[in-house]
Parts: sequence; C-alpha cells; structure tokens
Amino acid sequence: MTSEPPGRLTATAPWGPVAWSYTADDAAETARVAAQLVTSSTSSWPSDAPIRLDVRATRDREALDRLERAASGPVGRLREEKYRRTPDGTWVRCADRPADAEEPGLPRHAVGHRGGRWTIVHDDDADAQQRAKFGEIVLRALVAAALAGLGGLTVHASAATGPDGRTAVFLGDSGAGKSTLALALARAGGRFVSGDRTLLVPGPGGWWAVGAGLLPRYRWGTLEGLGLAERVREAALLRHGGGRHRVADLPRPPAKLVFTPAESERVLDVRTADCAPLDRLVVLLPTSGEGPAGRPLTSDAAAAAVRAHLLPSDAGCLSWPSPGRPTGAGDVDALVRVVARSALAWNPVRHQAEEALSRVRAATPGAARSGHRPTAP
Repeated sequence: MTSEPPGRLTATAPWGPVAWSYTADDAAETARVAAQLVTSSTSSWPSDAPIRLDVRATRDREALDRLERAASGPVGRLREEKYRRTPDGTWVRCADRPADAEEPGLPRHAVGHRGGRWTIVHDDDADAQQRAKFGEIVLRALVAAALAGLGGLTVHASAATGPDGRTAVFLGDSGAGKSTLALALARAGGRFVSGDRTLLVPGPGGWWAVGAGLLPRYRWGTLEGLGLAERVREAALLRHGGGRHRVADLPRPPAKLVFTPAESERVLDVRTADCAPLDRLVVLLPTSGEGPAGRPLTSDAAAAAVRAHLLPSDAGCLSWPSPGRPTGAGDVDALVRVVARSALAWNPVRHQAEEALSRVRAATPGAARSGHRPTAP
C-alpha cells in the first residue's frame, strides 16, 4: 500500500459500537461520504471504548499497477465487484464484472489493511463521486464485519424509534411496508434508524438495532401515502442529479428515491440515528382484511421469522482484522426471549400507517424484562 500524503481531510462519526473515520485527498470526496453516512442525532450507544475503524483513501496509479501485477488466486466479491488478492492481503478489483451486476462498474481500485488502518488506492483519474461511492461501500462492509464479530445479525428489516424512545424493527418481504412504517413512526416524534436492512447486535443492557448504512429508499406510493410526494418533487437529492436539480426536473424520475440523513431531515421531516436499543420485533404479514390487525407472537414463531429474514453480511470478501474479537452468528433464540414480539397483518396500499402502528402498540405493550441480557462487547 502507499504512504500518506499531507493535506488530507477527515470525516468521523459513530455507528453503534464502531467509531469510524474516513480520510481523503480532497473535500468533495470526504463531504460526500459524510453526507451519506453521518446521522442527524448523537449516538446513543453507551460504551466509552468503541471499536476503531480508520479508512484512508488515496490516488496512486503506480501503486495500483504494482498491486494488479501481484494479485492472483481465488476471486472474492464485495457488492457488485470482483477482486483478487495480493500476497500482503490487499484486494484488487478484477476487470470482469459479475453476471448479476446491475449498477455500472467502478474504476480501478484496491483495498487492504496494514498498520492498523484500511487503505483504499484509486486510479489517478477517478473522480470524487466514484471515490466516495467506493469509500461508502468499504465503510459499510467493515462496520458489518465488526458487528458480525460481536454476534450481530443482518436482517431484511427497517427500524425506527417512536416518541417514547422505544425501537421497533419491522421484518418482512419486499413490498410489505417496512420502510413505510419505520418512516411513519419516526415522523411521529422518533428517529429513523434503518431502511430495508438492519443489524441486530447484542450490547450494553440488551440487543440494539444498528443501521446497516444503506440509505432509505422509498417508492412514490409510500411518499404519496404519507403526504410527502410534492415536497420530494421540489427537492434536490444527492443520489438523483447530484443534488443540483429538482427531482421534478430530472429526465427520468426514479422509481425509488434515496435520501441521505440530512435530506431525510430536510425533506421528509424526520431525524435519523445510527442505533437504538431494541424494544420490539414486528413481523409483517399480507392481508386482504378491512383494516390492519396485530397479535402477539410466540418466541418460536418470532425466531422462525427472524431466521427467514436473515441476510448475508455486507462485509463481502473483507474481514475484521482483529483476532481477539469473538466471531460467529448471533443467537436468534436469545434475541427473541428478551424483546417484545408481534405479527402485524396489513396492506401498505389500502391501510393507513398510523392505524397499523396503533395495532402494533396494542399487541406489544413493551419489551420483556426478564431473560438473558447480553453484556457489553
């Protein structure tokens, strides 16, 4: 890897038990990474000894050429890129693309760990937007790897706190209304933690919901139902037009809209948080009934639902470098024993989110106060 040139700029923020920093050559790259990953609320994770994650990005074509020549062996993958590994453990992007890739490929780059930090090497002509996109991917992957080492579970779920500070995690299939309910709960005076993908992590006092770093994505139907569509059409969003054009003026309005934490606060009128103590699990079920209906869920049924919605970690081919930390899958049975559990049958097209949330509150009045409580990592 390369040495660090002077004049770098750094963004820092907490992400649950992980305190990350990202250092780059110019302000545009650092600002874009921070815009996508820094939430609007102070972290509530109580530990005073966070896991440190230091990522530094540089442009060095000669170093990248050397790494490409040294890379060989089995192919690994991180999101929609393939990689080969060098003898010193650095992962170098392969030229070929995965057959199932949907997004455009990124320019040449490499990422590796040495001397207690992660370093990203870009080609000299990679622009700030491309560099920041990969920097964001690396940060998410490494946080996921660190949390997996603490027994974290990655689930297909959205999470938010309500005005009472209690956190609900909504599990369900695509289109079940997870993000709709999380957004409605947060807009009622809470905080939005994550959309579509959530990490459930054992920590101080119990289990925690930690945002997986994927920005919330909403369909127009969700925004229409919450009365936000016109406000969004008038907004300029970072992921749609680079923040320079109104959504209404884009040549092709996106089917799903992506919001940074700052945009969530400014456009959607919702505060965001990196994590929150987990209070209840809500399993979303389809229904053709006249209105939403909630009911308590047994621990066995809740455990089965969590396992059905488990997702692979975002870590990909990257792994947490510290051998002293525990590894292994989280304990689903321990999780469901200590949180409130319910099922919610509702239709996100026909039913009102506020009515559905009232059914959730009636079915799960609060988290259980007995059973195993994981200790701090």
